[in-house]
Amino acid sequence: MRLLTLLFLVLSLLSCQEKSMETAEAIHPVKYAKVELATGMETYTFSGVAKAQNETNLSFKVAGILSSVKVKLGDQVKKGQLIATIDPADYTIQTNQAVSQKEGAIANSKATEAQLISAKATYDRVAQLYENNSVALSEYQQAKAALDAAKAQYDAANSQIKTTDQQLKAAGNQVSYTRLVSPMDGVITAVQVEANEVVNAGTLIAMVSSLGRPEVEVGVPEVVINKLKIGQQATIQFPSLPKQLFEAEVVEIAFASEKSTTYPVILKIMNAADEIRPGMAAEVKFRVGTDEGKTKNEMVAPLKAIASGTDGNYAFKLVPDQEEGVYVAKRVPLDLGAITEDGYIIKKGLSAGDLVAVAGLRSLYDGKKVKLLEN
Repeated sequence: MRLLTLLFLVLSLLSCQEKSMETAEAIHPVKYAKVELATGMETYTFSGVAKAQNETNLSFKVAGILSSVKVKLGDQVKKGQLIATIDPADYTIQTNQAVSQKEGAIANSKATEAQLISAKATYDRVAQLYENNSVALSEYQQAKAALDAAKAQYDAANSQIKTTDQQLKAAGNQVSYTRLVSPMDGVITAVQVEANEVVNAGTLIAMVSSLGRPEVEVGVPEVVINKLKIGQQATIQFPSLPKQLFEAEVVEIAFASEKSTTYPVILKIMNAADEIRPGMAAEVKFRVGTDEGKTKNEMVAPLKAIASGTDGNYAFKLVPDQEEGVYVAKRVPLDLGAITEDGYIIKKGLSAGDLVAVAGLRSLYDGKKVKLLEN
């Protein structure tokens, strides 16, 4: 009898110890995520290049020998600043010739004006005599012809003055065209010539780029171009600036393509940095789609929330416990769909707003109590 009593006391003590251990079991925190409604968005990444908002090729309107190049690569310039000059000697000669021709035309005009005045006086006198039958018709006709000829010579002389005016203006322009100036504030991004070279009209001398917020140009294939729109948001990364992510907005979409495979798209960088320079390689990421996931009411869960077992795929759904701040892990089987950028499409097993564990799944089991670890 005493032996049975002793055995009962030992078993009772062990049972109390087990319950005490269960009660004292630590409640560990777990990382979690919320099941969201699938967006149906797709992500496209394309290579592009940074460029200034305004880039201008600078060239002369006239040919000649370069007498000076006033800038070098990287120089900042102001609007109207001298970039290069051509030897103006030949064009100055043409201007001097035009001046001489105009002076000659003016002198000729004065001479013909005097002749016109004389012819007019003669005509008036003969016409008066002819009315009084004091001179013959032939003499009157001769005076009239002389007046008409004087008028024609005077008009021709004045016309020549206008012609020489235009020639002088053109010659003056040619001289002014021997000075190449910047059309805007900016930075010199290319210099293609050196002093003493012979250049033709239109030969590229230098390139100036604006100093404002840079843009990025990217080629988008035809299968994607119609998914983009003006104002479309994007993100840009530059391999040369690996730690920085830039937000951008589509400001221009080409209607036609010079290339058969891609269409140029221009993006404005919203949070541009001084380190971004024209010509830098860029990676542009667009998120586009038609929200098909929302239409189908499909859910998406992070990849880290999904585990696989002998009975298929599952996740640990975290359900609030009666104890405040404590959750219970419930192992729920899943019917999975496609993988998206945001995670797996959940066809069955979870609902929007459910909380799921995304770390330490191997240490979890059905019914285990946990706390939420804030991200």
